[in-house]
Amino acid sequence: MDVKDVINVASIGTSLNTKIGNTVFTVGSPMGATYAGTVTKGILSGKDRLIETSTSSSIGVSSESYIVKVLQTDAAISPGNSGGPLVNLAGDVIGITSLKLVDEEVEGMGFAIPIEDAMNYVDYLEKGRAIERPVMGVQILDLTNKYLLYRYGINVDTSVNSGVVLMKVNTGYPASDAGLKDGDIITKINGEQISTTSEFKYELYKYSIGDTIKVTYIRNGKENSVEVKLNKAN
Repeated sequence: MDVKDVINVASIGTSLNTKIGNTVFTVGSPMGATYAGTVTKGILSGKDRLIETSTSSSIGVSSESYIVKVLQTDAAISPGNSGGPLVNLAGDVIGITSLKLVDEEVEGMGFAIPIEDAMNYVDYLEKGRAIERPVMGVQILDLTNKYLLYRYGINVDTSVNSGVVLMKVNTGYPASDAGLKDGDIITKINGEQISTTSEFKYELYKYSIGDTIKVTYIRNGKENSVEVKLNKAN
């Protein structure tokens, strides 16, 4: 927006020192511009919640899942609140409203991205720089996806019950350069346990392009580890 239209600028706070049970407010435009500037009140119900969510294609088929770390609140959140602030009693922004749980048996479970995580990328956005994620250059599958494992001819030892399967290791990328192969099962990244493809991406995206991570994997029933230097997507 043009600077001449800015009436005031919100102060940035911190979610780290905010205690569970503290009063919080959301500001947004639930259900569109008609209700712009709507304020709702609630409490901070939880911190450091790991929520698995997914994007969908135009026909409603889930195409990619990922994990986000969020603050939980019972303040009323509706479509149109996303991107708006979650603020404390002092008016400091402690989060960016992001999503809610919708179910007949669930009420008052909304979530916001901690302001610290959002501010990590403000510099990029202000300077017009692209936000780039590191890549390993692999296509991955959950161990529970028996159909695709069978379809691609990947046999998994029945004694392995945790990890993600490398369906395809692409030549010329960090995983291939480090010696990882199709059919390997990644169980840890820098010591953090990996059970699903969502957890794999969550752990991977903690790191930056150029970082080196330790990857623990199983091949032919034996556990191995290798260092992988992360690169950016071509």
